[in-house]
Parts: sequence; C-alpha cells; structure tokens
Amino acid sequence: MPLPDANNYSTRIYELLKETDLQNLSYSQFQNVAETLFIEPENEDEMRRLVLVQLARMAVRGDWDGFLTGGGGSGGAPTDAEYVVMSLNGTLTNERVLTAGTGISLADGGAGLTATIANTGVTSLGAGTGISVSAATGASSISNTGVTSNVAGTGITVTGATGTSQIAVSSIITDLLLAEYVTLATDSGLQNERVLTAGTGISITDAGAGSTVTIAATGGGGSGVYSPVLPDTDIDSTGRDNLYMISRFPPWGSNSSSTSSTTVGDSPQYRPFVSPRSGDVLSIVMNVNSTTDEPNYDIGIYSDSDGVPDALLGKATAALTIAEGTGTITLTPSSTITTVAGTQYHIGWVRTDVSGAGNFTAESNGSLFWCGPISPNFPNLGSLNQMVTIIQSGTDNVLPATVTATDCEMTYNNPPRWGLVWS
Repeated sequence: MPLPDANNYSTRIYELLKETDLQNLSYSQFQNVAETLFIEPENEDEMRRLVLVQLARMAVRGDWDGFLTGGGGSGGAPTDAEYVVMSLNGTLTNERVLTAGTGISLADGGAGLTATIANTGVTSLGAGTGISVSAATGASSISNTGVTSNVAGTGITVTGATGTSQIAVSSIITDLLLAEYVTLATDSGLQNERVLTAGTGISITDAGAGSTVTIAATGGGGSGVYSPVLPDTDIDSTGRDNLYMISRFPPWGSNSSSTSSTTVGDSPQYRPFVSPRSGDVLSIVMNVNSTTDEPNYDIGIYSDSDGVPDALLGKATAALTIAEGTGTITLTPSSTITTVAGTQYHIGWVRTDVSGAGNFTAESNGSLFWCGPISPNFPNLGSLNQMVTIIQSGTDNVLPATVTATDCEMTYNNPPRWGLVWS
C-alpha cells in the first residue's frame, strides 16, 4: 500500500493512527485533525475516511452518547463528573446514588419520568391543650394559647403579665405565717406556732373543727374550792421543816392525833388534802404502832375531779415486817409525783395482802375540823366523832389507775396519819 501524501488530509490521519490505536485515541486528538478539513468536493474521500475512523474509534471506546449528544465540538458528557443517579453506572466514576433518609420517601417513576421525594415524618401538625398551629402541613406557626396573661389576685403579686413572670405571696400573707399562733398541733405551714399543752392539774378537751376547746382544772375540786396557801419553801436551812403532815391540814384534818390503831381494809380508801407545795414528792411518811402482823400496803396520790379522786399520779409500797418495829416509816414513790401548791389531791391506801390486821396509828377522834356532807339519818349528831373518807368497791387489795365515782361512797372512820416530803 503506497504511503499517503503528507500534505493532504489522508496523510495527517495516517500519521495520527500510526502513533496510537483506536482504544486509546481520544476525541480531542481526532478533533485536532478533523477541524482542518475543508468541506469541498475534492475532499469527499477524506471526509468518508474521517467518518470511518470516528465510527471505528467510537465502536472500540463506547463513546456513542458523546457522538449523539456532543456534536462535533463537545466530545460528550464527562464520565468523572459527580452525578446524582438512581443507581450505580459502570461508565461513571464519581456518581452518587440518590437515597431516602429518615422521614423521606423516594419514588422512581422510571426512565423519562420523575423521581418523587416526599416527607414521611411530620405530615400533620395538630393543636393540643394550650397550643395552636396556623397550618397542619407546610410552613406553620406554633403558639401558646393557654397562659397568655398573669393577673394578681388577693394576696398575690406578679412581676409581668406575659413572658417571664414571678408570682409571689404578698407581705400580708407572710406576716400571717410568721405570727405566734397557739395551736393544738404543729403545722408545717406555720413557723412560730405554739402547741397548747395541758400541765399538771389541767385537762384539754378538743371537740373538733368548728367546735370548742375546753380547758379544765383536774387537780382542784371544782368551783368554790378552798385552796389555802402555805409556805412553798423550807423556812430555815436545817431541813427540820420539810415534812408536811397533810393528814392534819385543814379543812380535812384534825388538830390532834392519838396512838390508837385503825384497821386498813381490803377496799381502797381516799382522803382529800390541799397541797402546800409545788414540785415532786420525795417521800411518803407513815406511822406504824403494831408489830403483830406483816401486811403490805400501797399508798398513792390521786388527782381530784369535783371532790372525787380521779387518776393515780404515783404510789409507794410498804412491805412491813415485825423486825421493823413501830414508829415512822419513810417510803419512796416508784414514779415521779408532781403537785401544784393550793391544788386539791387525794391520798389513797389499801392493804395488798390479807395477812394480819394491818394496823396504822389513827388520827385523833376528838376535836375534829369537820368538813363534808353527812347523812340526815345519822342517829346522834353528838356522837359524830369520826372523819369523812371515801371508800371504793370492786377493786379489793389494789389501788386502781383511775377511780370510777359511781363505785365510791362516803364513810366515817379514823384514817391513818400521813406526811409528805417534797424535793
């Protein structure tokens, strides 16, 4: 085959193909040769050869898209562009596959149609309590329709009607909370309250909300109680005047005593007295003048309720033996007994076992300070020579914790001689 003429177009094509093959022949190389061809009748053969070479190059490289769409000057779409595609393509090198994320759906309508992207998350806005929305979908404004304005009421202050606002209790309410109320129980809403509490000789009865609270004296004998006042301290420092012979105190005692004996029975007996001292009873003192038996005794002090013994405040036990002989016996209460000066109480006594006669030294039966009711059927007022005591039935050989008035009756006898020492 003769070599082409180097001065004509065919020679330039030959030189181009001599340096490379169809697989590696780029469009730009081919274009450099093709652009110099003049469209003239004498160049018809060169143009056919040009088309033949291009078709051969495209058949080998697969550049048909570029041939069809790029025209003579574009050279086709680049394969390394960062295309967004529906699926991966073997010809492209930097494409990205369009993928639906959270709250998004992607519908491919196919070649020549549409790819539809839709919101699958928030598709509708609904107004709740205190909230309004301007539209269910698309651009929407969410607003607070609940608390839109703060207005101060009685005893309340606010710093702003809308937005950031402080609500506070007025100073009047604060002053009420800090007041020093007297209450029946502590209250978490108050800070300076005082709880009303019953002391010795006082009872408090709460009838409930909207009703009454009743405060009553339990140590005295009711209205018109005679409460003489005696020295509430030791007169000197020798300790000689700290024993009070309450069995001889008016209005219930006598002005003398004797060494005669009286029998302490099985039923509890009580004798009123007015306390000369305020404080705790240190000891109970009694006289014994018989060693013929060995009985045990309980001696207690009771509060008063309208002249009748009420609640046992404390007691002491006398466990006597013949070896102790006669004379003064000092007993220590088993629990604290607290009295108030000028308040009426009762001293109670009973034999706790049945051995022996249980003899104490009795009060004098003459020159009595008589005080108390007597029966109009008493046979002889002139022979009225005993003192008034209260005897209780139904509780033999024991001092009860509380005394039931209906179980008691007045009696006349010579009670034992008693004394009390205060601390």
